[in-house]
Amino acid sequence: MDAVHIHLVVNHIPVILTISGVVLLLFSLFNNKSEYRNVAFGAFLIAAVFTLISFESGENAEDIVENLAGVTHDVIENHEHAAETARWFMLIIGVMGAAGLTYFRDNQKKGFRLFFYTCIFLGFIAIGYLVYTGYLGGLIRHTELISS
Repeated sequence: MDAVHIHLVVNHIPVILTISGVVLLLFSLFNNKSEYRNVAFGAFLIAAVFTLISFESGENAEDIVENLAGVTHDVIENHEHAAETARWFMLIIGVMGAAGLTYFRDNQKKGFRLFFYTCIFLGFIAIGYLVYTGYLGGLIRHTELISS
């Protein structure tokens, strides 16, 4: 398995885990279950790790696909720039996940509500960047998307 295969397999994991984490945080708003929050924070932390793996494998995959017919440098660069922004949001989400599992494990801590709502807000932004990055990545080899 080469870097392209690894990148294509791994890059879906942060999207799925971040969406799942935000949904679980929203569920915990209505039933106040700490289990939902803890799983969401864990999902954010794991998603951040897989984001780093995806980003690094993308760097290596670029070397392989940039010389293929029909692949343009501009399309790869657009995807890479979006991935850089998504990576930073995901690193922040990962740190917040770690903080949620450690410092904010008890929802009675001062600042918990602000932290909680910030996680949801940044989670939605991260999801947007991840989806946009995925769309741009699809343009690299899915030329049928270019006309739509």
